Amino acid sequence: MDISGVSASVLQGIGNSATQPGDAVTISVLRKAMDIQASQAAQLIESVAKSMPDPASRVGQNVDVRV
Repeated sequence: MDISGVSASVLQGIGNSATQPGDAVTISVLRKAMDIQASQAAQLIESVAKSMPDPASRVGQNVDVRV
């Protein structure tokens, strides 16, 4: 189930309206899962950014002239 489109305000509203004890636990687990997902996504983006070569080091190295 993809919950990435759920905003924090919606989760807060759902958490405030939880009536059964199990609802609060479910919302707590959902928030924890979203925090873990955000953390892992940030780590993935950071690792990709580190592996990319510096674009300034390649610019201007080759010139193609077609006549």
